[in-house]
Amino acid sequence: MAPTNTPSIQLANIWTAAGDGQLDRVKELVESGIDTNCHDDFGYTPLHAAASYGHLDVIEYLVSQGGNIDIEDFDGDTPLFVVESPEAAKFLIEKGADASHRNHEGTTPAINAASEGWREVAEEIAKVTGETLAEEEEEDELAHVAVGDDEDDGAFLRQVEQVIQQTEQDGLNRDEQLRGLVSQMVMRQIQEDSKK
Repeated sequence: MAPTNTPSIQLANIWTAAGDGQLDRVKELVESGIDTNCHDDFGYTPLHAAASYGHLDVIEYLVSQGGNIDIEDFDGDTPLFVVESPEAAKFLIEKGADASHRNHEGTTPAINAASEGWREVAEEIAKVTGETLAEEEEEDELAHVAVGDDEDDGAFLRQVEQVIQQTEQDGLNRDEQLRGLVSQMVMRQIQEDSKK
């Protein structure tokens, strides 16, 4: 938690400064006694803020001042879970971030990045962990199942694409919805084949 003798307005500024890449302001705040590992009300730390926006110089400084590269927010997410650029992911890993860390939901940084639609980030992390990014494989598999000659196949593909786009936009897991669509398609094809 944040030191009790630090005014909250000053604390709020360390997350803003870190997220905005204001290295001089971050240095000033740390030198005034702000803990590099302090959490805001949501568990976010200055390292999470700097990592999210890819401010490598701020990350470097915070770590040099005792910032924990694997500090967790209240969901168990480390800064590697919030990076949005492959460069920032690579930098954190080079600084010792645990690419295999699992948050409270059991998700890894690579899987989280893939679910957020940050494909290049997911691939950068997966280089280290060896994880298979199933989302891409599932999309390919769905496309192969859907190949056909009639109008229903086109409608099916549009439905699948819509679900995938919605998932990329909001990050919600729609695996069950996709399985349902595939099941419907398979059942329809079985019925059509049995009529022949």
